[in-house]
Amino acid sequence: MLGKLIKYEFKATGRIFLPLFGALLIVAIVSRLFMTLRFQTPMIIGIVLSVIMIVAIFVITLIITLQRFYRNLLTNEGYLMFTLPVNTDSLIWSKLIVASIWNILSLVIVGVAISIMAISEFSLADVLQSFRELLITTGIGGGTLAAFIVEFIILMVTALLSGILMFYACMSVSLLTNKHRVLFSFAAYLVFSTIGQIITGIAAAVITKTNLPDIVMNYWELITQIHAGQLFTIAINIVTGVIFYILSRYMLKNKLNLE
Repeated sequence: MLGKLIKYEFKATGRIFLPLFGALLIVAIVSRLFMTLRFQTPMIIGIVLSVIMIVAIFVITLIITLQRFYRNLLTNEGYLMFTLPVNTDSLIWSKLIVASIWNILSLVIVGVAISIMAISEFSLADVLQSFRELLITTGIGGGTLAAFIVEFIILMVTALLSGILMFYACMSVSLLTNKHRVLFSFAAYLVFSTIGQIITGIAAAVITKTNLPDIVMNYWELITQIHAGQLFTIAINIVTGVIFYILSRYMLKNKLNLE
C-alpha cells in the first residue's frame, strides 16, 4: 500500500514540478543561446528570468513539502486519508519519500540550469585541476575518496530527511490546538530550533572543557578529522530525525484532531 500512496503523491505533485523544471531548463537554454550570440538585452532578461525561476523552484518546493503534509493529514482531507487501509507510518513515509525526491531533483535541475548558462564561462579542465589539487592537499584519494563521497551523500540525505521531519513534527504538534494551527506550527518551529541551538551550545561548551579538541587538532590527520566530522553529523541527523518522526507519529496516532 505504501507504493500506491507514493504513486498517488508523485501524480499529485508532478503536475506542478515537471512543468516548472521544464520551463527553467528551456529558459536556461535560451539564455545560453543569447549569450553565445551576444544579444545583450535578451541575455540579461533571460538571466533575470532564470534567477527568478530558480528562487521560485526552491520556494515552491518548500511550500509543496509543507502543504502536502498539512492539507492531506491535518485538515478535512485527513478524514479520507485516515480511513484508508494503511497505517500512520505509511502515510508519513509516503509524504517524506516523495518530498525528499522532489527536493533532491530541484537541486539537480537548478544545478543543470546553472551549468547550461555558465558552460563556456569557465574551463572544465581548470575546475578539475583545482578539485584535484584540493584532494591532494587534504589527502583524499582512491578508497578514501570513495568513502568521503559516500559519507557526504549520506550526510546530505540524512540532513534533508531530518529537516523535513522537523517541519512535520512542528505541524503535527499543532493538533494540540483547534485554532491558528499555522501560527502554532511556526511557534513550534522556533521552539524546536531554539532547543536545538541550546543543546548544541551546551554540548560545545562541555566538549571544550575536555582535551578532545586538542587531541583532534594535534594528533588526528586532516582526513581523519573530516571523516569524524561527517560521521558525527550523520549520527546527529539520524537521532534528531528519529525524534521528530516519533513525535509526528505519536501526534497523528493519539492526538488526531482534524480541522
